Amino acid sequence: MKIAVFAYNFPHKKTQDFLLRLFLEGFKIDMVLAANPVKLNLPPSNLRVKLRYVNLIHPQKICDRLKILYKIVDHNSPEVASLLRKNNIEVGIIAGARILKKHIIESVTKGIINFHPAFLPDIRGLDSFKWSIYYDIPLGVTAHFIDEKVDAGRIIKREEIPIYKDDTFTDLSLRLDETQVNMLPEVLEIIREKKLEDFPEVDLTKGRKNPPMSVEIEKIVKEKFEDYKKIFSKEN
Repeated sequence: MKIAVFAYNFPHKKTQDFLLRLFLEGFKIDMVLAANPVKLNLPPSNLRVKLRYVNLIHPQKICDRLKILYKIVDHNSPEVASLLRKNNIEVGIIAGARILKKHIIESVTKGIINFHPAFLPDIRGLDSFKWSIYYDIPLGVTAHFIDEKVDAGRIIKREEIPIYKDDTFTDLSLRLDETQVNMLPEVLEIIREKKLEDFPEVDLTKGRKNPPMSVEIEKIVKEKFEDYKKIFSKEN
């Protein structure tokens, strides 16, 4: 199975973890397509859920060490479509990317896999972790083949994460990240002998596509957090 990883061209935890996990599990990475940072015009947040990582390894250093082709590109450029086709890439894996366009998705023979940190179709869009709490939906990860719509395509696997009564927001956010990394080798094995059509489509008539969460709604999420953990805790 010929694999291309869509990544960021700067130190990034998910990019680092995906590259190292694929290597350790024995999956050959044919190329890494790394995009430079882009300034995002997102609203301010008063609820930080992510760890502030320091001393991450630049993905180019990982690829140089592992002898993986590393290309700094615009993910939606004709150059990327050409690279995918010329190298007969079967599977793309998103370890760091913005929205990929249809002509890029169609340049991969089997499909491009994303790991969404919420259950699809229940929670789509940005700030999915916080929106899951707001709507009282269990926390989990959905591995899916993407299409040109946001958080759509075909579902490969969904996995719920455990919740404990003394968890912080950071604990749960980190557990969502770790679950994505742990699902990666299993998902690749699931799709190895199957076709895209074997997987169910995300039902876009159900669930919600959410915008970035406002500061006002973040306050509600903070207030709900302890009760949310009581509802979904594995210690009940």
